[in-house]
Amino acid sequence: SSYLKLFDQISTWKRNDERAPHKPLLILWAIGRCLQGKERLVEYAVVHEALIALLDTFGPPRQHQKPQEPFWRLQRDGVWVIPNAHRIPKDASGGVSAGRLREFSAKGGFPEDLYELFHRDTSAALNVAQKLVDDHFPESMRTAVLEATLGERMVVDPWYQEEKSESDLSPLIQSLHNRRTRNPNFRKEVLPIYGYRCAVCKFSLEFPVEYRPALEAAHIKWHSYRGPDEASNGLALCVLHHELFDWGAFTILPESLEIVVANKVVHQGSANALTEFHGLKLPVRPKNRSDWPATNYLNWHARNVFRDYSSRKAYV
Repeated sequence: SSYLKLFDQISTWKRNDERAPHKPLLILWAIGRCLQGKERLVEYAVVHEALIALLDTFGPPRQHQKPQEPFWRLQRDGVWVIPNAHRIPKDASGGVSAGRLREFSAKGGFPEDLYELFHRDTSAALNVAQKLVDDHFPESMRTAVLEATLGERMVVDPWYQEEKSESDLSPLIQSLHNRRTRNPNFRKEVLPIYGYRCAVCKFSLEFPVEYRPALEAAHIKWHSYRGPDEASNGLALCVLHHELFDWGAFTILPESLEIVVANKVVHQGSANALTEFHGLKLPVRPKNRSDWPATNYLNWHARNVFRDYSSRKAYV
């Protein structure tokens, strides 16, 4: 569809292959407002507060977030308008400071035709949302991102259908729960070299015969950021440690394969299933060093996913 092509062409900030989900998070948040029947244009001050919270939770670890960047630069992609933008003084790079946006009481939102499309056709809005979460987040984070941006009522658990039958569920929610887009050979390649055990906690359960439930092949560099389906970009992890790894609760140092848990987790002292491994070398490692996780993928994870910005520079 033509409206999907618009979102295919959105440019994201790029430097050294770093994650930049700023524009996708802003669009998802704006779609949520549309589905909730809120006004099309919203003041930057409101966007600033909302986007800071979303970036702190779902974005890469940063000491300072800059929500003014997607708010201003999304205009170039043809899916965002700021009335009277020409009156706001720009800096040398063509950007605008958060202070200027506040000073001029800047408002932004979807163009009228796009807003009306999403407002009258929920499936169109959800199709765009599906594309954005698929392109920018791992599967383990997608439902949480949707709940935070679209609202919990838009994200229905298909196994609990007190109010909706399966046929009533949106295509987006059915897709999130039912489809697996990853290469099935990736699992077959990664699990054997870890002896069908979680690399962190050694969990393994052969039930039913010849299938290992709750054990997954995790991408170190996310599949949504062009992480390849190769053993050197994989780890065998139980579902618990897979999700914690995707959320950046811990990372793994190159060469030594030491497990480093984020300071906030360590200081809480309550997540024993993770903190007990802090500082230890990966308990399960491939026998052949050539199959060990590649340095460049581990560095990507430390820079873009690990939630401990203050100390991560010491590891990369």
